Amino acid sequence: MNCLSVNVRGLGVNVRDLGFDSKAGWIRRIKSEMGISFIGIQETMSCNIDSGLVSNFWGGLGFDFEKVDSIRNSGGLLSIWDPKVLMKDLVLKDTNFLLVSGLLTDGTTRLNVINVYAPQNNGDKRDLWAKISEVLNGGHGWWIVFGDFNAVREPSERKNSCFDPVCAREFNDFLDDTGLREYNMKVMRFTYLVNRRGECKMSRIDRIFVCDAIFNKWPNACVRALKREYSDHAPLCLSLIDKNFAPKPFRWFNSWLDRPGCEEVILSGLLGWSNSGPADLNLIRKLGSLRGKLKAWINDLRIKENEDVKRLILEKEDMERLMEHKELDEAELWVWVECKKSLQEIDSFRHRDMRQKSWVKWASLGDENTSFFPQKVGDPLTSTEAR
Repeated sequence: MNCLSVNVRGLGVNVRDLGFDSKAGWIRRIKSEMGISFIGIQETMSCNIDSGLVSNFWGGLGFDFEKVDSIRNSGGLLSIWDPKVLMKDLVLKDTNFLLVSGLLTDGTTRLNVINVYAPQNNGDKRDLWAKISEVLNGGHGWWIVFGDFNAVREPSERKNSCFDPVCAREFNDFLDDTGLREYNMKVMRFTYLVNRRGECKMSRIDRIFVCDAIFNKWPNACVRALKREYSDHAPLCLSLIDKNFAPKPFRWFNSWLDRPGCEEVILSGLLGWSNSGPADLNLIRKLGSLRGKLKAWINDLRIKENEDVKRLILEKEDMERLMEHKELDEAELWVWVECKKSLQEIDSFRHRDMRQKSWVKWASLGDENTSFFPQKVGDPLTSTEAR
């Protein structure tokens, strides 16, 4: 199950409002692109949330939701999820957190998701940590705890703003006491960015935590900070199966290495690349760029190859018709020989590609692909009589 946590700094209650449309469309797009099953929104700043409004953020019907109303224009929480993934049977609400608990589709695994919006005051945060700890210690099943915690864990998680060691120590103590774990966050170092009097203040106050059971079951899960488009907080996406960011499959034929220009395309794509950004995304972009260059190269080569085949066949046939009336001179004979050699070379490349495709298909489909091998490989099974 993929989860999205985002502080929107106000949903808006008027669906005609431009900000509402922008934020709703933004979250819908993220949900679609990332395959999100659970959305947690902080700072709704609204007491008028109904299913009609929520549908704009989810994108149609087929959802369930729970909310905590804001106090005047402060706070407010909204959790939306796919009931086909999580079947809710318990909800616990507090001013600063919203727990949704239920069974996953297997009917036996309990998942508890806590959506958090922490207060600014250290004393209020201390009380919140105690409440959440009590909930965690008194429950059972898997736990995901995410949201805006208004706290950092170490000085490096703030830039151009003051680090509060007391707040950080109490936050870390809360995490240690509850046993919550955290995946490395990819793409960004900071989640919150605000410009105050011409100075950009940055911090990592938005987090996603999981229990030991989830962390051990999905040790390679992914938490990504997405682009801040309609909020000064970066949305966080927890992907328990990090498949959305893998390079797309690419069909490669071994014969390409012997074709003219292939090596040059590969070298130019690798050596001409300018590294930037996180290493994992940089590698994916680099391979994606090389994939694009190779596709363009092979497409151009095949177009030229088809044109060459037509031309070579015509020239070869012209020479053979001429043979019927006279002996070819040295130049004409050379043209005929070179045409035959070039056609055989192209045919050889195509045969190698066909053979490789057949081997791949044989590996995946087995006996459904037997027809090629008796002719080309001499499969001993085809010569064995049934007994």
